[in-house]
Amino acid sequence: MKKSIIMKSIPKNAFVLESSPEFLEEYVWNKKIAKHYFCNQCGVYTHHIRRRDPEQISVNLMCVDGILIPENTAINLIDGSSHD
Repeated sequence: MKKSIIMKSIPKNAFVLESSPEFLEEYVWNKKIAKHYFCNQCGVYTHHIRRRDPEQISVNLMCVDGILIPENTAINLIDGSSHD
């Protein structure tokens, strides 16, 4: 499987940041509702607070220790440029 971003939405109250927040950079634009976070050491996209549902956080599963994604897992691609 190609190492990439695999996002999974979870309730905001279920999210626990286990690394120090000093390693995160926040990026916001437009309506300033969605907040996107990146590691300031390596640049990986870690998670974001969703614009459509700010009570959820989408987590990059490739950043979670102990999660193995099976090779045959169906992954839905999202065309970000067409997203409203």
